[in-house]
Amino acid sequence: MDATVPSSAVADHITQKVEAELTRQLYRSAGFGLFSNIVLGLLVVAGTTRFPDEPLAIHLAWLAAFVVVMVVRWWLHVSFFRHAPAIAELGWWRQAFLIGVNVSGLVWGAAAWLFFHPGDDVGQLLLTMILVGINAGATRTLASVPVAHRIYLAVTLLPLMVRFLMPAVDGGWLVALMTFTYALFLLNSARLQYADMRRVWHLAFENEELVENLRESKRRAEAANQAKSDFLAAMSHEIRTPMNGIIGMLQILRDSPLSPEQRTQVNVAASSADTLLRLLNDILDFSKIESGKLEFEAIACSPAAVVEEAMAVLRNRAASKGLSLTVELASDLPRSIVTDPGRLKQVLLNLAGNAIKFTERGSVVIRVSVVQRTEDTARLRFAVKDTGIGLTPEAKERLFQAFTQGDASTSRRFGGTGLGLAISQRLVQQMGGRISVESEAGVGSEFSFELVFPLDTAAIANSEVASSVLAPHRRGIRVLIVEDDRVDQQTLELLLSRLGFETVVVNNGASAVMAAVESRWDAVLMDCQLPGMDGFEATRRIRQIVGETKLPIVGLTAHARAKDRAACAAAGMNDLLRKPVQEDALREALNKWIRVAR
Repeated sequence: MDATVPSSAVADHITQKVEAELTRQLYRSAGFGLFSNIVLGLLVVAGTTRFPDEPLAIHLAWLAAFVVVMVVRWWLHVSFFRHAPAIAELGWWRQAFLIGVNVSGLVWGAAAWLFFHPGDDVGQLLLTMILVGINAGATRTLASVPVAHRIYLAVTLLPLMVRFLMPAVDGGWLVALMTFTYALFLLNSARLQYADMRRVWHLAFENEELVENLRESKRRAEAANQAKSDFLAAMSHEIRTPMNGIIGMLQILRDSPLSPEQRTQVNVAASSADTLLRLLNDILDFSKIESGKLEFEAIACSPAAVVEEAMAVLRNRAASKGLSLTVELASDLPRSIVTDPGRLKQVLLNLAGNAIKFTERGSVVIRVSVVQRTEDTARLRFAVKDTGIGLTPEAKERLFQAFTQGDASTSRRFGGTGLGLAISQRLVQQMGGRISVESEAGVGSEFSFELVFPLDTAAIANSEVASSVLAPHRRGIRVLIVEDDRVDQQTLELLLSRLGFETVVVNNGASAVMAAVESRWDAVLMDCQLPGMDGFEATRRIRQIVGETKLPIVGLTAHARAKDRAACAAAGMNDLLRKPVQEDALREALNKWIRVAR
């Protein structure tokens, strides 16, 4: 069924609302009519009491009945707006209005019969004009109830037409015919107005229903997206926690004395763990992109440094396949740009990683050039060129679709989920560009994209601290580990011990606050998701006691989204590391924040 066509239940509900609105229309349009009826009633009495032989009592009796009817109708009118009845109550109010208006019509019909004098041309004209006029007004008021309108026309105009058709009235048949023709005109006008009103109100309420359905659908979709995000965040935390132990222990084991066979086994396990972690990151990123919740940061960074950091991760992989991996940077490359270096590095890692994966022999080249530069911005072109298997025209068409590779044989031969390029394309699009590809099967491929970056006018702060700065002096440097997971506790203890730090472990926020106050520490590694008092609250309490700058606190979390970083900064943390914690990242963060000076 077309989504724009309401269901039977919805159609019934709309019909009820239309009927309710037509009932309200009766009362809205009747106010001035009641006032004018009273004035016209007085004019009828005044204009038809000019004959001496006409009993005044008849006029007074008619006027009394007329006033009673008008008072009751006015009271009903005021009560309706004061009570503001709901849809379920409108049936009674509708019937009451119709009874009142038809009784009023009978009273007017009685006036036409009682006050019509064959020889009184002025009185006949007065009655005719008043009765025709009130029927013109009643057509607008009663058009929403066709049956009531027909009854009102009949009881008000039929006595007048009968009087004109009597033999005593010379030429009365012509006036009666004109009145009858006018009544037919009013009936047709009311019919058309009724159809228009129903159509307009039906469309209005149907659109209102559709808007409400869309609003509800949007609310449910947002709730589903939020539930999915919460689920992914929870699963990310739960999966990354054991991954932290696996990768950390493999790092430690890989640097231990091992036989060649054991080293091969450890390398295979480490490679598999890294692959699993990349897959987890890809799935989480793709889900965020699909739900529109992917967040970007704006950080001053060196484009050359971003490229070099990405290539440093891939050099061993390229060397293991005997490939040449080179980076060519333009001499006029800006020193500092403002972007999300993590997302830019992610795109480059995906493109260059794919190039290495699909290249059996030859080289992979990463080029960065300046396309255009102004005083405040720079348009840079990033290109990754390989001598790999290349792509057919058919494969290029579906290259950036999720869970898709060149063909099925490619997936079986090289592995992978087919998410990397889809994610990279979405990331580049959200940064204002688009990845394009030039490729020839059996020759190689070149993936490129252009982005415009704001230039950082301030000089780049020298944030690089050599990892050896603390190496000779680490003994005696104490780090408090706040972590509730036993595996993560052991992993962090071993990593920090290898780096030469002394450590103490506590497993909850309250203990962390107490330990931070009672002893001297050079740094704190604070898990953000702790039972009871979480890491954010523990950090806030520590800051209240020891001050804002005296003790470096580095957060640990499986999420590391922009809002997580903001929450960490708001709580008073100096930095944030994402689980699984890599040894190099841990060393760099501690070297950056620990103050060696005593």
